[in-house]
Amino acid sequence: MLAAAAVAVAFASVDEAKATEAVAGRYLPGVFAGPGAGIVPPTPGVAYWAVSNIYYHGEAGGDVPFGNGAVAVGMTGNIWSTVLAGVYVPELHLPGNWTYAVQAAVPLGWTGAQAEVGPFGTKQNVAGLGDIAFAPLVLGWHNDAMNTWLSASLTITAPTGEWKQGDLAFIGLNYWTFSPAIGFTYLIPEHGLDLSAKFGVDINTKNHDTNYYSGATAHLDLSVTKNVTESLSVGGIAGFLDQIEDDRGTFADTHDGFRGRSIAVGPLVKYKAKFGESTEVDFTLRWAHEVEVKNRMKGDAVMFDIAGKF
Repeated sequence: MLAAAAVAVAFASVDEAKATEAVAGRYLPGVFAGPGAGIVPPTPGVAYWAVSNIYYHGEAGGDVPFGNGAVAVGMTGNIWSTVLAGVYVPELHLPGNWTYAVQAAVPLGWTGAQAEVGPFGTKQNVAGLGDIAFAPLVLGWHNDAMNTWLSASLTITAPTGEWKQGDLAFIGLNYWTFSPAIGFTYLIPEHGLDLSAKFGVDINTKNHDTNYYSGATAHLDLSVTKNVTESLSVGGIAGFLDQIEDDRGTFADTHDGFRGRSIAVGPLVKYKAKFGESTEVDFTLRWAHEVEVKNRMKGDAVMFDIAGKF
């Protein structure tokens, strides 16, 4: 549970599909949903790690902007990303029940895309480094009973990933993103329940190579998880995306700002494995199925997370 913060920041740098330029952005509905989403590890001097694997398949039947007036039609995308993430809690010993931590995530990925550009169909594949994310500010609080947890964070994602103007397939997005977020977790130990939520906003800079600005997007992820045994938990997740700011560019100006939205739901299974007296590793499998979309791809994501601590 305490490693959930590492899993959460890992997804902040994955380039999944939504409205905005090339119908791509930094958030996939349901990606932050899971037990412990509002927990910042409270023990100073401890490092947490996560390896997150994501596969997404989606299709967009309408027009897709690629900046500078370029438009593709009927895009299909397949994305695989493995993200190496870490959370470190410095020994600051803040007053009360407050905790400060820092987070970082480095994604490696592969993207395959195909669409019609002009009168011709085209298909591309690309693999490489993604956009690296760093959270210099992560604050957490819990009550004395340790059943109510709150978090606040700011994640900065840099344009370090593979990107080339005019390509259908890419790993990075070629612009910076600043993502403030708040999280909440409420535990009901007597019933083995975890109720978690995370709300954030992605604020982007302009892609100066294409002169396209992808509008800010708000997103909310929810989860309910029930302990079946000491090691096994099951639950459900939901994710909601709503673009709160218009895109700006040649394509967006003629498509009413090209705002997007999406809703996804799906199941969750988590297993906690113990190795020896003190080593625990969490394995979490989730499926997010998009049930309603606008101005973005519609598809499915399968996410498999492995997390622990040093």
